Amino acid sequence: MDALHYNPFTPEIHANPYPVYSRLRAEDPVHWSPLMEAWILTRYDDVTAVLTDSRFSANRRLARSRFAQEALRREEEFGPLGRSQTMLTSDPPQHTRLRGLVSKAFTPRTVESLRPRIQDIVDNLLDAVRGSGHLDLIRDLAYPLPVIVIAEMLGIHPEHRDQFKRWSDEIVATLDGTFNTPEVLERARKSVSELADYFRGVIEQRRRQPQQDLISGLIAAEEGGHILNEDEMLATARLLLVAGNETTTNLIGNGMLALMRNPA
Repeated sequence: MDALHYNPFTPEIHANPYPVYSRLRAEDPVHWSPLMEAWILTRYDDVTAVLTDSRFSANRRLARSRFAQEALRREEEFGPLGRSQTMLTSDPPQHTRLRGLVSKAFTPRTVESLRPRIQDIVDNLLDAVRGSGHLDLIRDLAYPLPVIVIAEMLGIHPEHRDQFKRWSDEIVATLDGTFNTPEVLERARKSVSELADYFRGVIEQRRRQPQQDLISGLIAAEEGGHILNEDEMLATARLLLVAGNETTTNLIGNGMLALMRNPA
């Protein structure tokens, strides 16, 4: 593939992007993508320079490319879960405010307290296939593990995990950078609506009866007189569900592959 025509969304790139990444770093490290109408940076120092320069923004509402505007239009259709900005799509002082509030509910101590339960979940998933003499890493561990952990963090009942996984998968299907079919977008809109309604019910219940979960922590979070409104809590819960689900599955699979290829 000619690096000058690099398309990050082709099946070939998804299957094995590393040769193209290598060429981009060597031949065109600051690469203009006509498809995305944006610059793609592939060298560490360049990426670091942009991420630490306040002249650049994480707010996608400032982007003017057709690609960015189409993505923004899709998110606007998702209601509060799409309209409300998260830490990923906001700049200071909004980013500082959101990060400060969310960190109140997501402290290192809270994360560390999850370790024994996550270990139990992993053990249970492995025990379930121990007698078969065969393990499909993705199907048996990497796929179910993230949604179970995220659901427990959010205080979601175990019987709703499969529903959560479907919502997450159908929302993620619209985030791969392609212009999706009407059917894919309609499923995502339906999932976002159902997810928002579900979380509103959980938030209302937690306001009455706080639990030891992240939703209760987000409700209780306060810093400098600021609190999270309901739309911000919905957007944060969606971010955790979507951003932490498929990515963790991929991390486990890719990490195991790297370990097997480099056992020493």
